[in-house]
Amino acid sequence: MPVSRDLEFKDVSGLLSPKSIVVIGASGRAGNVGGDTVRRLKTFGFPGPVYVINRSGEPVEGVTAYTSLADLPTVPDLAVLGIPAEGVTDAVRELAALGTKFGIAYAGGFAEGGGKGVELQRELVAACSETGFNLCGPNCVGIINASIPATPTFATALHGVERLEAGIISMVSQSGGIGTATMTMARRAGFPFRHFISSGNEAIVSFADYLNAFVEDDGTKIIAGYIEGIANGPKFIAALKNARAKGKSVVLIKSGATEASAKAAGAHTGSIVGKDSVFDAVLQELGVIRVGSIGELLDTLVLLVSTRNRLPQGPGVGIVTFGGGSGVLATDQCAAAGLITPALTDETTTSVEPLLVSIATASNPLDLTPAMAFQPEALARIPQVLDHLAAQPGIDTVLFHCGSMAAQSKAIAAIMMSAADRLKKPFAVSWQSAPEGIPELLATHDVYAFPEPDRAIKAIGRLWKSSQAPARTSVPASSKATMDWAGLVSDTAPSFVVPEDRTHAVMKAAGLKVAEAGLARSEAEALALASRMPNGVAMKGITPAVTHRAAAGLLAIGLRSPEEVSAAWKRLNARADALTVKLDGVYVQEMHAEGVELLVSGFRDPVFGVMIACGAGGGLTELIADVITVRAPVDPATAASVIDRLRIRNLQKGLPLPLSPSDPAAQFVADFSQLCVSAPWQSFTFEVNPIKWTAQNAIAVDGLIVVDEA
Repeated sequence: MPVSRDLEFKDVSGLLSPKSIVVIGASGRAGNVGGDTVRRLKTFGFPGPVYVINRSGEPVEGVTAYTSLADLPTVPDLAVLGIPAEGVTDAVRELAALGTKFGIAYAGGFAEGGGKGVELQRELVAACSETGFNLCGPNCVGIINASIPATPTFATALHGVERLEAGIISMVSQSGGIGTATMTMARRAGFPFRHFISSGNEAIVSFADYLNAFVEDDGTKIIAGYIEGIANGPKFIAALKNARAKGKSVVLIKSGATEASAKAAGAHTGSIVGKDSVFDAVLQELGVIRVGSIGELLDTLVLLVSTRNRLPQGPGVGIVTFGGGSGVLATDQCAAAGLITPALTDETTTSVEPLLVSIATASNPLDLTPAMAFQPEALARIPQVLDHLAAQPGIDTVLFHCGSMAAQSKAIAAIMMSAADRLKKPFAVSWQSAPEGIPELLATHDVYAFPEPDRAIKAIGRLWKSSQAPARTSVPASSKATMDWAGLVSDTAPSFVVPEDRTHAVMKAAGLKVAEAGLARSEAEALALASRMPNGVAMKGITPAVTHRAAAGLLAIGLRSPEEVSAAWKRLNARADALTVKLDGVYVQEMHAEGVELLVSGFRDPVFGVMIACGAGGGLTELIADVITVRAPVDPATAASVIDRLRIRNLQKGLPLPLSPSDPAAQFVADFSQLCVSAPWQSFTFEVNPIKWTAQNAIAVDGLIVVDEA
C-alpha cells in the first residue's frame, strides 16, 4: 500500500548539509541578520561557496555580493532569506525557478501574529508546495550543523564561540530561545550538539521531518526537542517509532497542551483525562523521555551520553560513595524518584568484602570511606568493586558519588571513565565540589559529573520510566469497522447524546457483553421486565437531557419485589416531572453486585486520533482519578498491560500478574477499542462506566455516547 503523502517525510538534506549557500538581504550594517549569518559562516569555516544578494552589491565580510539571483555563478543548494516577511514568497518562487530547493526564512510576521500574517503564510505555503521548495521557518533563527560545519543562523548563542565541535546530540526546537539556551548549556558542560534546528512556524518542513532526519543520521545517537504543538500526529508517531526501532533515545519538552476531544460535560472522561494526558500517553507508549524544564532536559541528555545511550532495565540503583551520609541521602532520593537500592546478595558481599579497607562495609549504599582513595593498593581495587556491584541482578544502574576528594581526583576520574566504557549497565557520576578541571576531564570521555546526586538520580528515574514502554503489535481492523452505525444511531444534529438503551444496543451489535435490560414505557412493562431478572434490578430514568442520573435522582438500585419496582417507577417519573424533563422510558436492568468496577472510554483526539482511557469505575472514577490512556486500537495483551498498571488492579484478587490477554476485562477493552475506532464522528466520547469485572466475566452495566461536533 502506498504511503499517504501526509505521512511522507520531507527531504531536509539541503537544509542540514548544504554544499553552497546564498544569503539574501545581507549587509554590513550592525544588527543585520543576513550579515550576521555571513560572519558565522566565515568564522566557523563553512567549506563550500557562500554568496550574498543585496541591493547595493557591496561585499559583506569579504564575500562578493550580487544584486540579483540571476547573476550568481552557480545555483546554490541553500538560500538564507534575511528579508522582511512581505518579500519571502516572491523570493521562494524566484529561487525555485533558479533551481534552489531549500531555504531558511528568518522573518516573523506570519501566522504566529495573526491578522495579515495568516494570509502571508498561506501564500508562502502555496508557493513552496507548487514549486517543491522545502523551507525551514519562517520565524526561526536558523540551523547549525557542527559536523561540516554549516552555520546558516543568526543565533546570538554563537557569539564568543571560536570553533564548533560535533557531539552525538541533535535538537529541533519550536522556540529558538529555548533551543539555543539548551545548546549553550550543553556545550559549556562539555557535551556539544551535532545539529541544532530552530523550526519556527513549520510552514512546510515539520518537527516530525527534522526528527526523522536525525533518526536517519548515523552521527546522531540522542535526539532532543522542544514542542508547543503538533500538526500531524500520525507523522510524528511514525518518526518516534523509527527512532525507537533504531535504538535512539528521544527527550522532549512539551509546553502548552493537546486538547483532548473528550470535552463533553455529560461524560466522566473529560474530567479524568486531562488536556495534556493524551500527548503524555503517546510519548510513554513510544518510550520518549518527557521533561519539564531546560535543566531536566540537559540532565537527561548528558546522562544518556554518559551511559552510552543505555537505559536501565529495572529500578535498582547501586550507590558507591566515599562518605556514609551522602549514601544515606542518595538512598532517600532514589525512593522519591521511584527507584530502589536493593541490598547486596550474599554472593556480592562475599566478592566485595576482601576488596575493601577494614573500616568499610559491603552494603548498598557502599561507603568506601576516604581511606580507600588514599591507599594506592585499595584505590586500585575500586574498579573490581564496581564490577561486582554492577554484576548483581537487581542492580540496574551504578551511581558513583564523590565529595571533594581533591587529592586523588585524577585517579578517581580515571576509574570513572574506565567504568563508563567497561560496565554493561548504565553508569552515572555525581561529584559535589569537584576540583577544578575534573568535570572538564570527565567530559572529554563523555562522562558528566552531576554537581548534585539528586539531579543524577532524578535523571536515572526518567530513563527507567521510559524503558518501561511496552512493545505494541499492530492491530488489524476488525469486523466492527463495517458496523452499521447509521442504523443504530440515526441522530444527525451537530451535538447530541445517545442514551444508555441505544448505547447498549451499539455494544451488543459489536459483540460486547451488556447486562440484561429493557426500556419500559409503563409501570406494567417495568414489572414484567423485572420479573425475568431474579438477581434484582436497577431502574434508570432515560433522557438525553440528563447524563449523570444518580446525581439527578433518576436512579434506583437493588430492587427485588414488585412493590419496590412499582414505587421506584412512580418516584423516578415524579422526579423527572420536578426536573421538567421528559423521559424516553425507564431502563430496567439486571443487577450485577459482584466484581471490580472499571471505566473504559473512547474519544477522538484531534491530533492523535482515537484514544482509549481505562481506569477505576463507579464511585471511584472521580474520587481517585486512576486512569491510563492509550492509542486505539489495542490488542488484548496491551489491554491487559494497561489494566495491570491501574492502582485498583490489586482489588481483583486471585488473578496472576501480569494479567493474561485472555482475561475477560482485557478482551472487553480490546474489542471496545476496535468499536471506537470505527465510530463515524470527528468529536465524540463513548463511555462505559462501570464494567463489572470478575475472573469469569466482564459486563457493561452502563454506557453513554456524547457527540459534540458543533
